[in-house]
Amino acid sequence: MISNLLQTILDITSHFKIKTVIIGGLALPAYNMARTTLDIDICIKINTQKQLNLFVEALKEKGIHTKQYPKINHDLFTVYGKHSEAEIWLKPCDAFQWDDQMVEKIKLFFGDIFVLAVEDYILTKLARGDRSSVDIDDILKIIIANKDTINWKYLHFRLDWAGLERDFKEIIKAFEIDFNDNVRNMSNDILDKFKNSF
Repeated sequence: MISNLLQTILDITSHFKIKTVIIGGLALPAYNMARTTLDIDICIKINTQKQLNLFVEALKEKGIHTKQYPKINHDLFTVYGKHSEAEIWLKPCDAFQWDDQMVEKIKLFFGDIFVLAVEDYILTKLARGDRSSVDIDDILKIIIANKDTINWKYLHFRLDWAGLERDFKEIIKAFEIDFNDNVRNMSNDILDKFKNSF
C-alpha cells in the first residue's frame, strides 16, 4: 500500500500528464531488492516554469505544501502534507538531466507506479555527488539480482554518456574477489556480460 501523500502526488502528475517515477530506496523492490526506507523520493519530468507552478498550485489545493519556491533549474524541493513528506526531484540525479532515451525506457512497476529502467537507476546511484557505501552496496546487489535481465549494451552506453565507465569498473572489481565456487561463477558471469557489452 502506498502513502496518501504519494498517491495524491501521482494523481496530480497523472492529471497534468507529467512523467513520474519513484526513485531512491522506495524503488528498490522494482529491481528485486529490498531495503527499509521511510523516504519518499519522486522524480518528475517538467519542461517549463509555468508547468511547475501549476503543479505546485495543484499540490497546495490538495493540502500539500512546500516552504521553497521551486524553480525549473533546481534539483529538488520538499513537500509536506497527508502526515508525511516527500522530496520531488526535477531530474533523476543531481549529476544529469532527463533525456529522451531515459524517458522512453521508464517501466511500470505496479498499479500506477513507474520506475526508471534498471540501467538508468544504476546510473543514478553511481552518479550521485554524495555517493555513499550504501549506494555502492545497492549497485552491486542490483547487478546480482538483475544480471540476466540487464541490457548490458544499454548500460555501457549510459555509463559512457555520463562519463562513469571508470567508476563502474572500479565498483564491479568487487566481483573479482575469490569467494566459493557458487559466488565465483556468478561473479564471472557478471564480469563477462559487462566485458561483452563493448
